[in-house]
Amino acid sequence: MSISSSARKPKGAAATGAGEGAVAPPITLSERSSTGLALLRILVGYLWFQQLFWKLPPTFAGLYRYVVRESQHAILPGYGALLQHTFLAGCSSLSSPVGCTAFVPLAACVWTAELLVAISLLFGLFTRFGAILATVLSVQLYVGLAYTEWIWTYGMLVLLALVLVAVPAGRRLGVDLWLAPRLQAAGQRHRLTRIASWFV
Repeated sequence: MSISSSARKPKGAAATGAGEGAVAPPITLSERSSTGLALLRILVGYLWFQQLFWKLPPTFAGLYRYVVRESQHAILPGYGALLQHTFLAGCSSLSSPVGCTAFVPLAACVWTAELLVAISLLFGLFTRFGAILATVLSVQLYVGLAYTEWIWTYGMLVLLALVLVAVPAGRRLGVDLWLAPRLQAAGQRHRLTRIASWFV
């Protein structure tokens, strides 16, 4: 960690500047910490990748019973009704998605979102975007399933995703290491690229 410029001032200058509101020096991660966060990112990405296989297209049958559970045990008032009027609209059975009008298209969106999270985190490609998407999906799981399993399971998943939003973990052992400087350089000229550079 480098020494800030305020540390080099004479004692009198430092004393007068302290009342103005001291600014803490930025925290710089060590190589070991950056690599640890990259490994955490890969582990979380693998977790999302592994969860794709019990709800595979074209029927997404494995997902159906979880959506039913979410609609019955949601911790947020109204969330169960929302699921019943979207995912479960027209369903004639609680055990299979027979007759459901919107289940398969909406389940395909969920599956695709989880696939994007897995690809993003495993390969460190637009990692912050993948982490934001993982946060949204994790919060949804927490709201719907927290009371049906150990309450901290999905809470920890939310916290892991938030850590990956806060720290650019894809810039170590990921494609973002190559992508970030190019997007930042192009961001000097293009606003859209400057916005996209935040997601790496």
